[in-house]
Amino acid sequence: EEGEECDCGELEECLNPCCNATTCTLKGDAVCAHGHCCQDCQLKPAGTPCRESSNSCDLPEFCTGTTPHCPSNVYLHDGHACHSVDGYCYNGICQTHEQQCITLWGKGAKPAPGICFERVNSAGDPYGNCGKDSKGSFAKCEARDAKCGKIQCQGGANRPVIGTNAVSIETNIPLQEGGRILCRGTHVYLGDDMPDPGLVLTGTKCGDGMMCLNRQCQNVSVFNVHECAAKCSGQGVCNNNKNCHCEAHWAPPFCDKVGFGGSVDSGPIRVADSRNLTVGVLVALLTLLGAALIICVKRKTLMGLLFTSKKNPIEKLRSESAAVSGPSAPKPPSTVSTVSPSRPAPPLPHSTTIFKVITAEHKSTGTHPTITCKYRGRVYNIQLKLKEDQ
Repeated sequence: EEGEECDCGELEECLNPCCNATTCTLKGDAVCAHGHCCQDCQLKPAGTPCRESSNSCDLPEFCTGTTPHCPSNVYLHDGHACHSVDGYCYNGICQTHEQQCITLWGKGAKPAPGICFERVNSAGDPYGNCGKDSKGSFAKCEARDAKCGKIQCQGGANRPVIGTNAVSIETNIPLQEGGRILCRGTHVYLGDDMPDPGLVLTGTKCGDGMMCLNRQCQNVSVFNVHECAAKCSGQGVCNNNKNCHCEAHWAPPFCDKVGFGGSVDSGPIRVADSRNLTVGVLVALLTLLGAALIICVKRKTLMGLLFTSKKNPIEKLRSESAAVSGPSAPKPPSTVSTVSPSRPAPPLPHSTTIFKVITAEHKSTGTHPTITCKYRGRVYNIQLKLKEDQ
């Protein structure tokens, strides 16, 4: 009912630990109370199996991690080859002559040779036919459709095992090379409006790439199963909703990207590995930390080059003068300089980042070397004098 989150009956009979019987609401931290994908009041992880496949044409279902209910049943697309069985899928079931003979005659039964189907079902009577025509008369089977008429078996029990109203119809067919072959059919006394269980079931394989449909042996291409499967990138099969059911390591809807398998209908078929997820997160974090560390180190080095120099412009000129003088010049203990500009010099800048020596030339004037510098279009002559330390 509206407003109810769960229902476990009357208060005295409620045994569900997740449900409040008085208010029909979930208790405390409970997320769910019922369903195949609900355990201990919490949703089961996505990829947890909740419905196994029941036959070679059925597909399994898995919890989605978002609802306590198992997804609706899905199965292989009609016309798809059965898994591990020589047949084709129809309405989620793999129909074969072998299985139908076992159902009718019990263990040890098997289909009779093709000649039995052709001879018996060409009669067009209650014991050999391809169903009824539009006038209600028994229809003869064409040779190509013979395996879609009355089922013909060999072996098994002495009489049909499907009920007391079923009788055996045995036919001996002479062979050209001599001898006879025994064909065993089944006739069940039912009303005219009841389907005949002795007829080959719809969807049964009647040849390579062929299936019984409407008492005719038709090509499975009528279901367009190959066109549907083509969109699954070779890593999946097509289900009855015409959606791809992907293999374990591929993602729907087209199985062309890495993922956890399954389909949009049946849920993922593989549980996400939390260990791999943790490792991935750690690797990503370490990569980011490493990149940040490299950036910080490079930035610190750059800032040091730009802002940690303690030399003033005069000290820079001294060091450049020593380089220009060459290795033969003796290294003086200390240097005193006087500046004789060709015109009044502007005040020296306070920051070494503003003053920049553009060119420098060494001239020998008397006993004192002179450096000629250009700065912002002006020329400065700087004479260096050496003085011995006391």
